[in-house]
Parts: sequence; C-alpha cells; structure tokens
Amino acid sequence: MTTTSDSRTTKKLKETISQQSTEISRLRTRVSELVDDVHSLKSEVTMFKTAVSNDMKGLVEAIKNK
Repeated sequence: MTTTSDSRTTKKLKETISQQSTEISRLRTRVSELVDDVHSLKSEVTMFKTAVSNDMKGLVEAIKNK
C-alpha cells in the first residue's frame, strides 16, 4: 500500500515539476520580450528627447531672428 501511495505521490510530483518547468520556460520568454521592449522604448525616448530639443532650439532661433 505504501508503494502505491508513494508511486502516486511521485507521479503527481513529476507532473507538477513538468508543469512548473513549462511555466518557467514561458515566463523566461516573456521576460526576454519585455527586456527587448524596454530597450526599444529607451531608444525611442532618447530619439524623442533629441527631436524635441532640436525643435525647441529651432523655435528659439526663429524668435531671436524676428
């Protein structure tokens, strides 16, 4: 009886480990995607800041020349 109970417990633990392994793999992929997204956003924010800065400089120059 103990062997059967141990066997069921072992089987259940193996199933749990398999499910967790699959979930961990999925989460790692998602984290990797999020890291890529953050990198892209940082790059876009930097470009946006540069564009705004250039626009502001152009406006200041236009106002000075009037």
